[in-house]
Amino acid sequence: MAPPEAPRVAGPIDERRATIPCNLCGGDDVTVIGRRSRSGAALRTVACTACGLAWSDPRPHDVRRFYEDQYRVDYKGAFAPKPKHVYRAGQVALSRWQRIRGLLDGPKKVLDVGSGGGEFSYLLKSLGHDVRGIEPNRGYAQYSIDEYGLEVWRGFVDDAPLDDVAYDLITIWHVLEHTERPASVLGRLARALKPGGLLVVEVPSIEAVCQAPSSTFHEAHLYHFNRVSLERMAMLAGLRCESSRLSQDGGNLTSVFRRPVTAVAASLEAVDDASPIRCPGNHERIAGIVGAHTTISHWLSLRPIGRSVRRWRAMVGEAIAVRDGVTGRLRLDAMYAAARGGLSNEPVDTASRGWSWSAVAGAYVLAILLDWLLFDGGLPFELHDVGAVGTYLLAQTAVVFVLARRARAAWPSPARQTLPVACLSIPLFLLPVYC
Repeated sequence: MAPPEAPRVAGPIDERRATIPCNLCGGDDVTVIGRRSRSGAALRTVACTACGLAWSDPRPHDVRRFYEDQYRVDYKGAFAPKPKHVYRAGQVALSRWQRIRGLLDGPKKVLDVGSGGGEFSYLLKSLGHDVRGIEPNRGYAQYSIDEYGLEVWRGFVDDAPLDDVAYDLITIWHVLEHTERPASVLGRLARALKPGGLLVVEVPSIEAVCQAPSSTFHEAHLYHFNRVSLERMAMLAGLRCESSRLSQDGGNLTSVFRRPVTAVAASLEAVDDASPIRCPGNHERIAGIVGAHTTISHWLSLRPIGRSVRRWRAMVGEAIAVRDGVTGRLRLDAMYAAARGGLSNEPVDTASRGWSWSAVAGAYVLAILLDWLLFDGGLPFELHDVGAVGTYLLAQTAVVFVLARRARAAWPSPARQTLPVACLSIPLFLLPVYC
């Protein structure tokens, strides 16, 4: 991907001063924690020494032009969602719904900020909620309107005509880090909430080490948060944190904030060490984590292997799932059937939906490898026939057990669980005979 053209900055940049004031505490005393983007282009990323908020300084591009027209093309290769994008986003939507379903007791008025192709908004709408979206990208916004009949305002959240005290729930998934003034965005969304209403925010964590160090910073993310800086910024907006948690790999931070019935916003005046916008030790923590995350430590952690395997499985699952050529709406209707069919009391393992072909391929590779090792002299020592057969059967029983468990997670119907497992099991057990 070619990096977007960056705005020009006149004169040399002071390494210890920011050209853009900190959006959390207003300071300009910073340290540089990154100099390159994941595209390899120059990208100066700084962290505020007072509060730990990190951002791209100076801005790497014309923000509005980039997100209206260029962002989706650069990162997705399309101006409107392709079938694989719809399938992928549908899985993500189900995952997000599972995480916040406890907040959706009864019909809610919901605002989805950065609604993208509309997959999450469509899921909530199909579950009976009154949903509106905001999306700056013209192609994705129009697609969600035409394909799913969603009510989407095309533009930036800063400019959106939001009524105050209007929404029970607002979600902003992986959008806040893209905004020019995240503190202003949180304040605007806080005012749009009803007293007692909830705001769900998910952002990448600056403390993440699941990705390669060279991929930590890139042009699309203007700001970088950890739990402390995100919660303090929400506090300034008058919101109270209900919960914050990291994803399993530590890559994403999801926080739930509530607008108190009696709103009390923190003041930007009289800033001192006890102020909520001063975060002692947070800068040192972030700088230490980012500095210690080296290429050597990353590869020694074996995380790259796990990420590669997950990506391969996802690619195979997507390629197979979208072969039918159905429309986005029909695809999502099929994916969301369990959620809409009254099964909301049982977890829907969306990751297991694409288990079939990648799991089958792995099972047969293991079977062939075992067959070669145990029966064709692949081991450096001889194993008698009874021991070889017993070892093979034990290993393949474990494989079939795993497949059966994944089938139960993927399909509510016992018949749909049994047939694929039976079809897989018989040739797996018979492989040494016919080979």
